Amino acid sequence: MPATRAAMLSRRLLPSVPEHLATQLGGYDWRTAQVVERGKDHTILVAEKLAVARIPRQTDPDLSRKMQLLTDLELPWAVPTPLSEVEHGVLQAYIPGTAHPHGRGEPHMLASIVSELETYDTTGLTLNVPFAQRGQITRVMLEALDAVVPDRMAWSIAEHVHGWTDDQVGCGLVHGDLAGHNMHWVDGELVGILDWDYAANWDTALNATYLSLWHAVRPEEFTAVPNRARVWSGALGLYALADALSWNVSAAGWRRLKKKVQPRILEAYRAIPYAED
Repeated sequence: MPATRAAMLSRRLLPSVPEHLATQLGGYDWRTAQVVERGKDHTILVAEKLAVARIPRQTDPDLSRKMQLLTDLELPWAVPTPLSEVEHGVLQAYIPGTAHPHGRGEPHMLASIVSELETYDTTGLTLNVPFAQRGQITRVMLEALDAVVPDRMAWSIAEHVHGWTDDQVGCGLVHGDLAGHNMHWVDGELVGILDWDYAANWDTALNATYLSLWHAVRPEEFTAVPNRARVWSGALGLYALADALSWNVSAAGWRRLKKKVQPRILEAYRAIPYAED
């Protein structure tokens, strides 16, 4: 049971946990915590204003590496640092705030986030590898995408994002999913960034891509490499289409998805000649 595991972790707190917080966690009833299901990988228990318990559904041999990364990061915003030992789960720092409203954003604020990650020294960080979450866009995927993406545009987009990765173009700290509920805001200010599992030393144009998609701010308003960000946006769209091709999606669902994604793919393809200037 996740609550039982969280209670056990409350008895495995790190020496760095402040005494008052350790006392509160020692007496906390994790059965009353808010339960948040996060996909197939783990369950989250939120003890509001105290801590968050992350309980993997299966053994996660990479969890210690992820916690070490959070310990080592020194950013202007909070990250969910570990409060307990890692033992079939972990307690992490509670970060207040909520997701920024979708479709809105201030370019100057987004630019400051992009710049901070772009210039961050990744030396010694225990980062993941590029494409860790989804893998590269394979030939099998591209052959299937030919049915819904014309003129071999998918092949060209994939060729470029793979090539940039191999050549370490724009290499820097990439979060991996810099948007939505992974970013906590309070009164219009970013206070914390969550879920660094897939953070990698990668093309930092990806940070701008995710921010642009969530906040609906065009990348040229807050990054110096807007065309690379557009090409990455098209690549993310290819993953969405490839997933849908493997599902039993209704005709209406296909229409909605194509209406949302295909303009991004076309824009990405048109941006390729300018993305390496």
